[in-house]
Amino acid sequence: MADTRSPDPGRATSPMVVVPALALAAILILFFIRPRSVVEVSTGDFMLVTLFLGGGAAWLTGRAVARGWSPYWQVLVYSALLTAAVRFCHFALFNGTLRAYDYYLLELVLLASIATLGYRAVRKAQMVRRYDWLFAPAGPLAWTARAPSDHDAQT
Repeated sequence: MADTRSPDPGRATSPMVVVPALALAAILILFFIRPRSVVEVSTGDFMLVTLFLGGGAAWLTGRAVARGWSPYWQVLVYSALLTAAVRFCHFALFNGTLRAYDYYLLELVLLASIATLGYRAVRKAQMVRRYDWLFAPAGPLAWTARAPSDHDAQT
């Protein structure tokens, strides 16, 4: 009979770890190759509003959703709302374009990636702390199943 279990969600190569890391790397590379495709008004504006304020809020949003044991899709919904607020700050404070959909999508990917990593960091801590007899830490964002102990083999 075939093994029907889903792949280990705590692995370091989980899509919840790899995809955000690749997205952040792609945005960083794009920032150096074509800065105008990432930054609308100025680099200082992008650093202040998008990275520091928006990124910090995204990290805390991901952590808050995970602390409540809420499903991951809520991270994506809150990231979309947070991205709209960040775009409004660009518009209101730095004369950016409010309906710049290309910048909105880029910032959505950026903030959702940061929120996902915050979610994953808390979920890893929860799994290792709450189910310490089942899981052991396997890095900053991953956990692994513990090997069965001698006591488990005897029972």
